[in-house]
Amino acid sequence: MACPEPVIRTKDALEDIDEGILDVWLNSYSSIQNVKRFATKEGLYHTEKKVGKTTIISIVKGYECGLPEPEEKEERSFWALIAGAVVTAILASTCCIAPLMFLLFGISASSLSFLKPLAPYHWLFVALAVAILSYLWYHYFTVIRKRIVCEGWICKYYLTYLSIGTIFIALLLSYQYWIVYFLGD
Repeated sequence: MACPEPVIRTKDALEDIDEGILDVWLNSYSSIQNVKRFATKEGLYHTEKKVGKTTIISIVKGYECGLPEPEEKEERSFWALIAGAVVTAILASTCCIAPLMFLLFGISASSLSFLKPLAPYHWLFVALAVAILSYLWYHYFTVIRKRIVCEGWICKYYLTYLSIGTIFIALLLSYQYWIVYFLGD
């Protein structure tokens, strides 16, 4: 085909589809460069593959393309946030943890007296634990759940771990209100 024709046909074919992958078969260097330049200028993702003397340029339209976050980084940040939420939940329950430990495990309440200075910060720790959990749930609904391909175990089990962590933290934050029903007066 003459020089502008491959670009014009590619443009027309892309206008006919809302989303999908368009394969453009080309056999001249200038046509290949022009179609690639056109796709780049339009902000479309494209790949190039050689088949004999023919080059196939696959142009993706309508899909969000991007590199996934490295699994290791995502895993570390997930566990760091869960650990942060658990620690803040424990700190939020410091006002009542000494009597609970004494009742459940026979641990002397005086050995936990170092936690007493943290009691005035109870609501700050509660707010921090809730903020961390809220962020993790927001991240699940806005990023993890919308992924087309979910690779890695942290992505596949994110909801399970987050649900378990949320229940555990809710129990830590609220046990002082419901524990009296199990232990009596």
